[in-house]
Amino acid sequence: MRVVIPGGSGQVGMVLARHFHAAGHEVIVLSRILRTAPWKVIVWDGETAGGWMDAFEGADVVINLAGKTVNCR
Repeated sequence: MRVVIPGGSGQVGMVLARHFHAAGHEVIVLSRILRTAPWKVIVWDGETAGGWMDAFEGADVVINLAGKTVNCR
């Protein structure tokens, strides 16, 4: 299964990415910052069209975590 997680570089996204990756699924995290991970990380800004849009092609699951941080009041 191909899992795409926009905004997945935070705490919740990392837990999900780690879980799906360990289960043998292809994981792609869209992040504003390029980070080293055992899954594919693609840099994006969520506004400007670009090559990151290709990550959605053929995706079985998209878990959108982009937006306001959960680490706030």
